[in-house]
Amino acid sequence: MPKVVDKEERRRRIVDALYRIAAEKGLEGVSIRAVAAEAQLSAGAVQREFGTKEELLHFAFRVIADEITACFGVFQDGVGRPAFPEVLRQVLVDLLPTDERRLAQVRAWSALYARAVVDPAFGEVLSVLDDRLRAGFVRALEHARVEGELSSVKDPEAVAELLLVTVDGLWAGCARLSEGDRPDRQLAAVEAAVSWLAG
Repeated sequence: MPKVVDKEERRRRIVDALYRIAAEKGLEGVSIRAVAAEAQLSAGAVQREFGTKEELLHFAFRVIADEITACFGVFQDGVGRPAFPEVLRQVLVDLLPTDERRLAQVRAWSALYARAVVDPAFGEVLSVLDDRLRAGFVRALEHARVEGELSSVKDPEAVAELLLVTVDGLWAGCARLSEGDRPDRQLAAVEAAVSWLAG
């Protein structure tokens, strides 16, 4: 009987392997062969999923962008939702690297983010992510203002841009953490941002 292959599980293993390699050696250390070895798969199995290193890197970048977008999905209008500052705190804390996978992911993101500056295909992924987060922040901020949660917010679009910069800065800072380090300074920055917004 032929072996059933879970394509999504295999892709997750491949991407997680890429994170670990990129975190330790940078994008220069990433290759089809290296990722296959790290994921404990054959090079052929990886190449059937991704024909080139470029395809693999682009896919990994989109996966991280999708995970970030999913984290911000909690910004939904509705009865019973916590106030905006509390939701923001929850999301920003959840984005911080509290395990080895997230730390490797943050480091890989930093390397891929730099690639987006000079490569239009990677830049497009970043633009789409920024547009989604910006629009979500603006909607949530406007709703919070109407509900009286953020009476001090006069310009939701400007605050949304500030929050985007905050997210970028948190991950850039976390990318420099060593394994085993806690993101205490980043946690303090989250509290400061939330307190300022709630004030």
